[in-house]
Amino acid sequence: GMKAGAHTVFHDFLAVKSEEASLIHYLDQVYSQASRFASELGGPFELAWGMVMRSGDENALRITNQMAEQIRPLLWGFPKDTPIIATHSMVGHTAVAAGFKHVINLVIDNYPQWFLIVPGAINLVQGPANYMTFLRMGVPAEQLRLVGHWCPSQLVDHIDHDAQVRKQRRADNKPLRLLVPVGGAGAQKKFVTGFLTELESELKAGSVQVLLNSGDHVHMREAFEETLEKIGIKKSAYTTVKDIEGVHAFVERLMSGKEPEHSVTLFAFSDYFPAVATTDILIRVADVLCSKPSELAFYPVPKLNIRRVGDHEGFSAIRSSELGDGSPEVREVPDAAEWVRLMAGTSSLLTQINDNIMAQNREGVYNGAKEAVRLAMDLGGSA
Repeated sequence: GMKAGAHTVFHDFLAVKSEEASLIHYLDQVYSQASRFASELGGPFELAWGMVMRSGDENALRITNQMAEQIRPLLWGFPKDTPIIATHSMVGHTAVAAGFKHVINLVIDNYPQWFLIVPGAINLVQGPANYMTFLRMGVPAEQLRLVGHWCPSQLVDHIDHDAQVRKQRRADNKPLRLLVPVGGAGAQKKFVTGFLTELESELKAGSVQVLLNSGDHVHMREAFEETLEKIGIKKSAYTTVKDIEGVHAFVERLMSGKEPEHSVTLFAFSDYFPAVATTDILIRVADVLCSKPSELAFYPVPKLNIRRVGDHEGFSAIRSSELGDGSPEVREVPDAAEWVRLMAGTSSLLTQINDNIMAQNREGVYNGAKEAVRLAMDLGGSA
């Protein structure tokens, strides 16, 4: 929106000090805790949580809509003809309940569920499977559009350049640079620490580099520090970045063609926003993104899609692997390490993935966010 010259407001519900925001924060904490338990304990806990995460039926839609009625004050103060781009259905429901005329809902995931749809809004979806299934479920065609993936413009605008740089790095047999971010829920501690342990020899040899974003999760930072200590990588042997200025300086160094000072770089923050922004900033200098198949599974970067946290995420990994811009879901730590060795040991696999990303770019697959902004500006102009 800002690049297009439109006055743009980033309105974070959680940043508003109010009872309504406290309710959302409480529910977010419950979700995060449940995700961590499922990820760490596995077995029946993971099975049960997986079932919950794909049970967003008509009743879930009703509950979401009822909650939206209660948190409408979070949007009071904006003119009702302001176009709203909702990055979560709860925001979209709230905007419709508050009487906004132009609401655009960015439907997340690749698994169609009723609670992701906002009646009364224009619902934009990322892939054809969602589009067709939502139509079959009864979503009115005039409230549904297939537009492509939600990707930051700074990634989309440089897709071909960054893909060519990654291909050249493989041809030059450079170290394989992995970006391993922790999701907002702070789950997957067991998997990621095990992953680091499996890659001990590669990290010490320098054939693999890891950019480890622990976000603002203290428990994850401490777990990563303990794991690195156990495998013999002392604090003096890895770099820790603690602020957004350090992130930008780090990226500028790598953009200039230099390598990181150490095989492991740990990013750890005290605030939420730099923690989230860092992953998007680092992607351009990563060879491979190693992440659970969340919304990052739709990004234009080679991906190692590691173990899901919730069954709905498995379908995003399917989307990625079928497009050829990422691996199938890799659920076990030893398998993930073998995928890394395969990517590091041969240039052909990552070369093919980068070629696939450039081909998908020509088809507009990664332009969903741009299309949403274009639609919002059209709607705003017609207000």
